[in-house]
Amino acid sequence: MRTVTCIDISEPVLHFSSGKFTAGPHWKHKPMYHDGNFEIIIVIKGTLYLQVDNNYYVINEGDIFSLPPFHHLHGYKESPEDTQYFWFHFFTQKNAMRSLHVDNHDGQSVAALFKKNQVVLPLQYRALSLEKILIIIYQVLDVAKTHYFTSMSVDYLLTALLIEIAEDYYNSLSGENSTGAEARIDGIKEWIRANLSADLKASDVADHFDLNPHYLVRIFKEQTGQTVIQYINQLKLQQAAELLLQTNFPIKRIASTVFFTDEKRFMKAFKARYYLTPTEFRHTYTKKFLDSSNFDPEVPLVLDPKNEQRDE
Repeated sequence: MRTVTCIDISEPVLHFSSGKFTAGPHWKHKPMYHDGNFEIIIVIKGTLYLQVDNNYYVINEGDIFSLPPFHHLHGYKESPEDTQYFWFHFFTQKNAMRSLHVDNHDGQSVAALFKKNQVVLPLQYRALSLEKILIIIYQVLDVAKTHYFTSMSVDYLLTALLIEIAEDYYNSLSGENSTGAEARIDGIKEWIRANLSADLKASDVADHFDLNPHYLVRIFKEQTGQTVIQYINQLKLQQAAELLLQTNFPIKRIASTVFFTDEKRFMKAFKARYYLTPTEFRHTYTKKFLDSSNFDPEVPLVLDPKNEQRDE
């Protein structure tokens, strides 16, 4: 059985706290109890080992974990040093949430739960693509640290993040019964991701999989809507966007790190994809929020459920 939570988003969820955490040596998640608050964890590096009540979970890089309220959790094993994840605590509107247990093999029944005003979040799944999710994550963290005239700004952005995660999960459901061709392309995409370089070409990918280059290009385009080179460049630019948001590296260094040998070509390609120059992108999305490595996000959260009024 898999656990999914349905959240009515006719009104936005209520952001409570959020941040990014980097694990030090010998770190594991401290014991806590979710007393009415929902938590989303997005692991971007390393592994988390969480015990929720009497169940054990291994949450790897690229996994999203969505834990409903009223559960005990703690780390049952130390995470590798430098494990990194984003975390978001929020409350839903009254009676706006319900958790269900569904058959692991019944993706169609889960897909039927998606509605215009309802998102569906699984307890754990591996994200298909973190690119759009990460962009909204940084927007949420940016606005959460900015003194907007209304606190609803971050509530709406966090709700948009839930929609993006739910959309990604919805798309993943269609891949649970993927054809042999789809599975083959998934393997090719993973190999490309692991072997990115300045000189990687479609012919190199074809050689590795013992395929005719023209045949590879055709089946890749049929399954993904992209050419192999377009996918390679997408991965490079996605990594560049993450470096722009997570580091203070100069643009030239970022260009070389993501395998662009020409800085001007990198800047042109980046603007074509994101409609902003790398510098504009960095300034737009990186209101300097603190990495919570020096702040323990695992301190039990306390909020009076009777006091749901937000500052006007």
